[in-house]
Amino acid sequence: MKSLFKELAEDATSPKMVPALALGLVIGVLLVVIGVSFAAMIFSGPLAPLATRGAGLTLFGAASLCGFLALSSSFRAAISTPQDAPVAVLATMGVPVAAAMGMSDPNATFATMLAAMSIATLATGIALVAIGQFRLTRYFRFMPYPVVGGFLAGGGWMLVKGGISVMSSISPDIDTLPMLFEGMHIWKWSPGALYAISLWLVLKRWSHFLILPCSIVMVTAAYYVAFHVLGISLIDARAEGILLSGVPSSGLWPAFSLSDLQAVRWDVVFDQTPIMITVMLVTMMGLLLNISGLELGSGTDIDFDREFRNAGLANTLGGLGGSAPGSHTLSLSLLCSSSGAYTRLAGLITAGVIAAVLFMGGSVLEYFPLPVLGGLLVFLGIDIMDSWLRATRRRLPLSDYLVLGVIFLVICFSGFLEGVAVGLVITVVLFIIRLSRVDIIHGNFTGLTLHSRINRSIPQRTILQQHGEHIRGYTLNGYLFFGSASLLVETLKQELRKTPQPWCILLDFKGVSGFDISAANAFQRFIASAHAEHVRIVLTETSPRFMNMLQRILPAGSFNTLVTAQDLDRGMEACEEIILTEYAERTAQQANAEDMLFEQSVDDMMAHLDRQVLFEELVENLRPWLQECHYEGETPLVLKGEAQQGLQMLVWGSATATDLDGGARLAHLRAGDVLVPQAAFAPFVAREHIVADGPCRTVMLTAQARLLMEQETPDLALRLDRYIISSWNGTA
Repeated sequence: MKSLFKELAEDATSPKMVPALALGLVIGVLLVVIGVSFAAMIFSGPLAPLATRGAGLTLFGAASLCGFLALSSSFRAAISTPQDAPVAVLATMGVPVAAAMGMSDPNATFATMLAAMSIATLATGIALVAIGQFRLTRYFRFMPYPVVGGFLAGGGWMLVKGGISVMSSISPDIDTLPMLFEGMHIWKWSPGALYAISLWLVLKRWSHFLILPCSIVMVTAAYYVAFHVLGISLIDARAEGILLSGVPSSGLWPAFSLSDLQAVRWDVVFDQTPIMITVMLVTMMGLLLNISGLELGSGTDIDFDREFRNAGLANTLGGLGGSAPGSHTLSLSLLCSSSGAYTRLAGLITAGVIAAVLFMGGSVLEYFPLPVLGGLLVFLGIDIMDSWLRATRRRLPLSDYLVLGVIFLVICFSGFLEGVAVGLVITVVLFIIRLSRVDIIHGNFTGLTLHSRINRSIPQRTILQQHGEHIRGYTLNGYLFFGSASLLVETLKQELRKTPQPWCILLDFKGVSGFDISAANAFQRFIASAHAEHVRIVLTETSPRFMNMLQRILPAGSFNTLVTAQDLDRGMEACEEIILTEYAERTAQQANAEDMLFEQSVDDMMAHLDRQVLFEELVENLRPWLQECHYEGETPLVLKGEAQQGLQMLVWGSATATDLDGGARLAHLRAGDVLVPQAAFAPFVAREHIVADGPCRTVMLTAQARLLMEQETPDLALRLDRYIISSWNGTA
């Protein structure tokens, strides 16, 4: 709290104060007019006589939202008010409430509308607080862009309809359209519509922040000039519905008392539950978009969880006063930020102006022409529709834009609830179609292109080289569901029919992010087909949940044939073992099989013997400078992260190099291999963990011993370096 007061005091004495004061006054007046317009929109048609009391609710919400978020937002220039889209949805309550209650008891009707609005806003506030408190905003950021755009564009249309309704006292629809163009009504709303279109065109060309407030003053003055020229008194203008009427001179607050709640028709309130839920969803989406826009437009990092929590608290406060829900206003907040008023004082001054009108100056609102208020709503609606229907066309693919357009049209002709339902259904269908088209197979290989890191005998390597094509492997990526899994299974079934037929198929699940039950069912069909063809299946890096699901749906015989492995390397080792076993079974009855294998392997065996002779001769010559080390099985030969004392070579036995963190096998070492080649030339910290597979023996050439050897027998040192380099490159 002290830091907040210090910040405000510093800003009050800084150059930020002047633009903050100017913008705060102008924006405050503007938000008063907008707040009254929102009230006129919610309490329109049969509820129009209640619009004055309704203005007290919306202005209370504007003052509380703006003041609270100005003090608590992480964006210092935050300007907040009830938002247009939720107001447009709340306006749809008026017709059913008026139909259910009529205006025989205006106080009961107002109390019922008040209760419905208050519950909707309180529920919204509580939901926003919960989302922010439990840091759930990351889930809401994945709301499909076309769906959000369609909702907001539909909100723009509702604002246009609401503006015309404010000016004409007629709710525009197909049935009332001819009535709107009758002479007695068209002159009420057409000047406001002309003002809205003109203002929108001017602001598209020039974006100065004074244009909007100056236009309000000019059009209001023009109406009073017209009243004077035509001889229309203010009383007559109010009677004709051109000026606001019924504003109490003592102000607009309190707009209700606790005793008014006794007149609430709770059955009518609960009938509005679908609209309340829609209000909550629309407010959440609007808040998310506005915060994202503030972060992008200002280049400021904003804590989304904090903003949701604070906006929820502000809406809870506003809901206690019967306000419509709201949040940050993107355009006005960015206006303050870019105009040198990046300070909380801008929002506080704005809230002060609204509060002054709310508590003291309500009567001045009776002099506002309704076409100005309605025209402002039409202007906002046109601007929103332009932003989401025209500007997004260049940025969105045609399919996404069509989704946006369909949602907009459904909202226009049927309503928000229908638009929400249609939008979510279309989005889910498109998502499934697009996800099904994504190839779940990230890569494929055979036993000829990928080998395990285990060292095998020369005859075994020869067999694997000849029959490696019988190993077919696939690395999978993405989410497995009924669409992608079905395509994968069809591909795998085709693999079973290819020539030569695979003896085993490896599926690597490392890149799979998740799966559903339909994916397991699809794999069940493929495994059954593979089992019938005597093809073994090797699965690597599968989740326990996936294996449990397969165990429940597969026959015991089929499930027991599955081979699982920790990673791809060990999976390839399992596949190679299957090939070697299958080869042995298929050649068991061939009398000359061993002779043929010997002839095919003899060259490699001779090369291996030459390498061993070279290594043993080298070790024998180096023996005066070597230290011999003996190890038992599973004993570390090299510890990852430790500095090496010198060159170490494996003389007898085998060892495995692994990445200690993940346990992945990096190499399989045998007699004649150098353990850490880099340590032969300079001090080196081991990057891998090497463990003896069983009893083994190594020799160590320390750095000091190497120096002595180089001094006494430089030719031997040169031979050693050549061997190390050739062994390092795999050519020794």
